[in-house]
Amino acid sequence: MKEFKILLIIAILVIAGYYGIDIYAHHEMYGNLPKPDFHYLDLKDVNIKGDPVKGKELFQSNCQSCHSLKAEGLNAMMDAETAQNAFNVVPPDLSNLGAMLAPHFLFNFIKNPQNATKNPKFAMPPMAQLTDQHIADIVAYLQSVARKNFTGKDVLTDACTRCHSVKYQKIKAFTDEKHLKNYLGKVPPDLSLKGRSKDREYLETFINNPQSVLPGTSMPRLGLTEEATNKVISYLEEIADPHKQQRNKVGIWALIYAFIGVVLTYAWKKKIWKTVDK
Repeated sequence: MKEFKILLIIAILVIAGYYGIDIYAHHEMYGNLPKPDFHYLDLKDVNIKGDPVKGKELFQSNCQSCHSLKAEGLNAMMDAETAQNAFNVVPPDLSNLGAMLAPHFLFNFIKNPQNATKNPKFAMPPMAQLTDQHIADIVAYLQSVARKNFTGKDVLTDACTRCHSVKYQKIKAFTDEKHLKNYLGKVPPDLSLKGRSKDREYLETFINNPQSVLPGTSMPRLGLTEEATNKVISYLEEIADPHKQQRNKVGIWALIYAFIGVVLTYAWKKKIWKTVDK
């Protein structure tokens, strides 16, 4: 019984040490990360009901010059090459962003992109010609056409890949590296392994507000909802380590097997020593 108690104490110390080291390492690498703010409380609060019908007209006259809306069959008037030469980045298609972005953020983004994204060099100019009601109408329209059952891959494609490549999935950034370097100062990193090299808490905080984690970074705040953020992180984790779930299942069975082996070994040892004592 004494040996079994010693074994139990060792097992507890190993488990406590493992999780303790993990927490300590996370703190040393990232410090105390701030909690994500999915309500975007620093932005102007709005409570204006929008009209999607009017929003479609406003989108076509104010947004379609740069942005496409493939869900409605609307192509951008400016082609990708012209856009890159003008802004150093390809403007995204807006088909699903009405569901992926927080409405509160989207309103403020249209009104003043630099303030909403916390990036003074953000390429899109403020829409000073639009009233608050106009912006609310556009937001209502984008929400009405957006696909609600989007996936993590959809979020990655719509919110990330105009700047980031994902080589493991053969996804190339929409914008050429030359233009990205002019726009951001350097080429943004490939995202293939980010789901493995960074933990979930870090990714959640960084995506929600890059400046709170990496002050001075050229990455803008995206304004994703909590649902969209969780889905894109899960997708990044999946592509970075596609066999993780399978490995975890095997690991559980391996631990069970080892535990049974310890119990049987202990029982055998007791039986042998009983014989020796006699």
